[in-house]
Amino acid sequence: MLIETRRTIRPILEKVITPTALILIDDDVVKTYMNADVEFNTEAASDNVEAIWEYVKGKKVYHLAVPDASTQITMGVDEFGDSRFENLKLGEAIIVKTLAHRILAKAFVKVRCSKYPIKMFEDENDALAWFDTLRATTN
Repeated sequence: MLIETRRTIRPILEKVITPTALILIDDDVVKTYMNADVEFNTEAASDNVEAIWEYVKGKKVYHLAVPDASTQITMGVDEFGDSRFENLKLGEAIIVKTLAHRILAKAFVKVRCSKYPIKMFEDENDALAWFDTLRATTN
């Protein structure tokens, strides 16, 4: 038996481009696609939040972080993120493509696990399906 699922196709509400990322705000999901060959540090994370703040302030959102395989994440796990944005998150999915990103993501999950659900994925569609599961449990 073939079971077909269909996602409702919605237009992207906002697209924001920063020096380190393309950020798509799609309803209650903020998708951060980190650029190739950039250094992603505390300043870059803060700049990205500043760039999207007017679109997300006062909302609760899910965050999808998608680093390019060549993105160099240079901040410590305890420095990751902006507290304003962290307080808006209902869940976070991290797409891992390299061993270095997997190691950092595992450490991040350990540090942040009590604030909101966090999970690592290799596939973006799996991460978005997980957000659907989280939505269903909170409604």
